[in-house]
Amino acid sequence: MQSVKMLKPYYVKKDERFVRIILAFQYFSVVMDEQLYHFIPLEAREIVIDRYNREIVNKQDQFVFQKGVNYIKLPLYKLMKFESFEEQLNNITDEYFDEQPRVTQAEVDLVVSHLVEQNIYRLIDRSLVLGDKDQFLELTSYLYSSE
Repeated sequence: MQSVKMLKPYYVKKDERFVRIILAFQYFSVVMDEQLYHFIPLEAREIVIDRYNREIVNKQDQFVFQKGVNYIKLPLYKLMKFESFEEQLNNITDEYFDEQPRVTQAEVDLVVSHLVEQNIYRLIDRSLVLGDKDQFLELTSYLYSSE
């Protein structure tokens, strides 16, 4: 059974776009083939998560683990399959993600109403081109009723 025994960041850094979990020697351990391996920062040393979609960005980065004289390299996408990895990662990063939507409902409503109005204008133009008086009158009534 493969599992993440311990995932503790050395520190976590947040910027506008990413959350970076910086790892240091022996702050990250995995169990493989019933053997405990400790992270050593020979290659990759951070996990980068996109704050907009919560996706891990650096899935191909290689992490190195050591047990005595034995070393193993694992790409992050394989570590993501280990038992408890996602749970521990979420516990670390949850506070760094904004739970507030980036766009308010009022802003969405404003954009939608603007798009509806623009669509009515296009349909009015079309009815004029086609000479469809009934559709023209119906569409213009929408404009006057929404004011």
